[in-house]
Formats: sequence, C-alpha cells, structure tokens
Amino acid sequence: MNRASILFICSASFFMSYFSRLIWSIVSNFSSLKPTEVEDGIIFSLFFVGYVIIQIPSGAVVDRIGSRKVLMGALLGLGASAFGSAVSPSIAWEYVNSTVMGLSAGWIYPTTIKLLATNFSGKYLHQAIALYSLAWPLSIVASGFVIPPLATLNWELPYFLLGVMSIALSLLSSKVIAEDKEMNPTGKGIYLVRDRRVISISIGGFMFFFSYWSLTLFLYKFLLASGYSPIVAGAVYSFTAIAGIPSTVLSGRILDLIGTRKSLLTFIAIYGVLILSIDVVYRFLIPLSLIFISMGFARFVITPSHSSALALLGGKNSGSVSGFANFFWQFSGIVSSIVSPFIVETLSYRSLWLLIGGITLLSLFFYSMVRIND
Repeated sequence: MNRASILFICSASFFMSYFSRLIWSIVSNFSSLKPTEVEDGIIFSLFFVGYVIIQIPSGAVVDRIGSRKVLMGALLGLGASAFGSAVSPSIAWEYVNSTVMGLSAGWIYPTTIKLLATNFSGKYLHQAIALYSLAWPLSIVASGFVIPPLATLNWELPYFLLGVMSIALSLLSSKVIAEDKEMNPTGKGIYLVRDRRVISISIGGFMFFFSYWSLTLFLYKFLLASGYSPIVAGAVYSFTAIAGIPSTVLSGRILDLIGTRKSLLTFIAIYGVLILSIDVVYRFLIPLSLIFISMGFARFVITPSHSSALALLGGKNSGSVSGFANFFWQFSGIVSSIVSPFIVETLSYRSLWLLIGGITLLSLFFYSMVRIND
C-alpha cells in the first residue's frame, strides 16, 4: 500500500468532511428555496446532530470491519447527499439531505485517523498528521474562494462539485486501501475508551472545543458591535484560519521537538491567554489583529496534536478511540450554540471571553493526565 496515496485519500476525505458543512452557509443566500433564518438554523443543526450521533458507533465499526469499506461507504453517502441537496425541491428535502450528509461525514474522522495510525509511526506519524490536518484551514479558505463564484452562476453547482469529488474519491479508495491489516474483531477498542487518558482527553477536548465554537460563533458579530466595518471585521476574522496554514505545516516539526503532550499543554495554554486578552486590546486594530493571528497559529498546532494523541493512544484501535473522543468534541458545538448566546444576551461579550478563556485554561487539568509515549 502506497503511504503517499493513503495520506492523500485521508487528507482529501477530511477536507470534504469540513467543506460539506460550510457549503450551505454560503449557498443558502443564493438558493431558489429562499430559506428563512430559522430554516437555515435547522439545516445546520441537523448536520451536526447526524455527525455527532455517528461518532461512537463509527469508531467501533471501523475497528471491526476495516477502514476500506467504511471510508468508501461514507464518501458515497456524502456524494449522494450532496447530489440530493442540489436537486432538493423543498426545504423539507434539505432537512433530510443535511441529516444524511452529517451521518456520512461523521464516519470520516475516526476512519482516517485509524488509517494514519496503522500506516505511519514515530516522526512519520507526526508529519503525516500535520499534512492531514492542513485540510481543515484549507477547507475554510477554499470555501471562500470556490463556493461564491459557483453559487453566483448556479447555487446547486457547489453541491454537484462535492458530489463528484466524493464519489471519485470513494472509487479511488477502493483501489488504494487494502482490505487486510485493518480488521480487528476483538473489540479491544471498547476497553480502550475506558482508559483514563482517553476519558481525560475527551473531557479536556470538550472544554477546549466549547470555547472554540463559542469564539467562532460570536467573533464576527463582536467585531461589528465594536465598531469595525464589515470588510475589516471579515479580514480580522479570517486571520484565525489563514494563520493556521503555516502552523499546520510546522506542527509536525513542533510535535517532533517537544512531543504530543507538551504541544497540547503549551498551545492550549497560549490559546486560553489570548482569548482573555481580547477584551484588553479590542479597540486597537493592529494589536487585535496580532492576537487573532497568534490564535490561528496556536489553534492549528492543537488540531494535529489532538489527532496524534488519539492515534498514539489507540494504535490499531484508533477508530474506537477517535470516535469516542470526537463525540464529546463535536457535541460541545451543540452545547456552545445554546449557552453562548444566553451569556451574550444576559451579560456581555466580555463575560463570554472571560468564561471561555477560563474554561480553556481549566481544560489543562484534564490534558495533563494524558500521558503519551511518542
């Protein structure tokens, strides 16, 4: 099995998993279905509900029947739901397709982490996960450059593009990914999720991602409320993604130098302090921009550090471990979408930054329990 091909398939699948959840946020503005804000919210929620529900069972299934069949099926489901969204005759059909898309995308992270864990080791695992994690910031950047021009021509085109790419990648996976070496019917992964280290990184990750999703949800609105123009606010907001591209590339080297555990502790601590500093510098554009660039850099060292930790903790059972942890990480997005608006409406943005900055720093207690041998 060609490891470069495996890395490409994992990275491309991860890219499309995130790209799929970004499409509707843009094409809804062009859609002939004319969705209301409430309908938009339901479509987003259904995707995440489907994504979260599938996490734990997906990991166990991957460990039992192997990555090849699961990844092929997930990509076919993603492609089918993309085509379904493109030809939906009503919002009700978009509800169905969004749910199916979330259920399909939910298989990809545990499956690809297992593939990387079983095909790479040592410093090569760090380097592979760094390149793999690059798909996250690239999907955000690509969505801004690719989706609007296509949607302007025809709002269905981005979904057709996703559908074609997903099905093509599924077919490629069937040729590249071997059937053997991935089967693990012993169920050992079920016992691994009881490991204190796995539980600790799941809880710590819930706290970290609660803060991250809260920041993502309200940062742009906060900048507008602070008096910045929509264009300036958008540019500053984008720093958190753009800065992630060089940091993801460098993350493999960082993990090699200081290790996975120290990388998590160091950059999560930096991220928490930077969140707390927002209220101090938000009136000054240049310092604020530097804060967000630094946050973006730290954020996308944390991403491969998380993935490396799960790969090292789970080994050949990384599907179960990744699915279990990612359930809590993604579920935090649902919780934050409920709690954060309440805090902003009843208290203030300052209260939100203090809360999520504090939660991020408190998560270090749980991360410190995660002992990993790189």
